[in-house]
Amino acid sequence: MNVQIIGSVINEFQEPVDPDIMRESVSKILIKPEFEDGLYKIEDNDYIQIIFFFDRSEGYELIGKRRHGGIKGVFASRSPMRPTPIGTSVVKLLSRNTRELEVKGLDALNQTPIIDIKPYAKPFDSK
Repeated sequence: MNVQIIGSVINEFQEPVDPDIMRESVSKILIKPEFEDGLYKIEDNDYIQIIFFFDRSEGYELIGKRRHGGIKGVFASRSPMRPTPIGTSVVKLLSRNTRELEVKGLDALNQTPIIDIKPYAKPFDSK
């Protein structure tokens, strides 16, 4: 499997905090220069999906306690501790400045590696 890191997160969060707090903050995503052309017309989208790598997450439990109580399987949760530590967030795209995106709603730490970006498309991404 070949996974490219296309950019990284820039924000104030060095350590995990409540994801609800993170989603209310503005983050920047800096795309590597060699992938900048892939952002062509991204600003036509109000919302985009950010796919990232939980690079500081260690281990996982298939079944465990969740932050709002109860017990669930890892695939029934949004836990960062996963067999394949990949996360996704749908974010509001606030602006684009060359290879820098300003977004709101991202629940990833500063310097988190970005592995993909896709437009949010309501017909495909919601029912």
